[in-house]
Amino acid sequence: MTDDPILNRLRDRFPDAVLEAVEILGMPTLTIARERIVEVCRFLRDDEEAQFDFLTDLTARHIPDAEKPFQVIYHLYSFPRNVRWRLKVNLAEGEACPSVVSVWSAANWMEREAYDLVGVRFEGHPDLRRLLLPEDWEGHPLRKDYPLEFRYNRWCEKHLNMI
Repeated sequence: MTDDPILNRLRDRFPDAVLEAVEILGMPTLTIARERIVEVCRFLRDDEEAQFDFLTDLTARHIPDAEKPFQVIYHLYSFPRNVRWRLKVNLAEGEACPSVVSVWSAANWMEREAYDLVGVRFEGHPDLRRLLLPEDWEGHPLRKDYPLEFRYNRWCEKHLNMI
């Protein structure tokens, strides 16, 4: 992966941004410094050689035993070049990830889903609120520490008329 010209241009432009670059199942996968993700995404979208014009997916996951237990994952696609890349940002507990809505407007819904289900907050998001679960829902069900048993909570009391 070290001989990729776009990766080399990215490293030249943002020397402190790429923390790791590996290939996983044939897809270049870069771990990016949290504070540089927006500039890196904008560069990859706008650069004439990169042309990553499509954010295919943005998701988050919870890895409880990791030093930084949250990870935001971006899947990028270049229509002109027919190339896919994956970017990852690792986050400490309570640390927010900068929003990439200013780069790809489609990130709006994807970031809301990641917030709703995993609890990752996105700095600068124009409307960060729950997307799938009710506003008064407690917790984030895709976190590994979310209880598996049924939890009686205010939402159930209000909406299901449970006694």
